[in-house]
Amino acid sequence: MTNYAGNEALRADVAALANSMCDLRATLNALESRYRYDAENLAERLARQTICRINALYLEAYRQALELDASFKD
Repeated sequence: MTNYAGNEALRADVAALANSMCDLRATLNALESRYRYDAENLAERLARQTICRINALYLEAYRQALELDASFKD
C-alpha cells in the first residue's frame, strides 16, 4: 500500500529529482577527486577549492531531496 494515492505524478517527479541529483553528486565527487588543492596551477587550485565548496553546499540539498523521496511509501 502506498501513501501517495492521487499524487503519482508528484512521486515520479520527486524520484526523478533524487536520481538527477545523485548523478550530479557523482559528477561533483569525480571533479573533486580529479583536481588538486596543492596543484602548481592556480586555476586548478581555485577550481578545486570552489568545487569542494559547491559539493558541500549541494550535499545538504541532496540530503533533503533524499528525505523527501524516502517519505513516499511504495
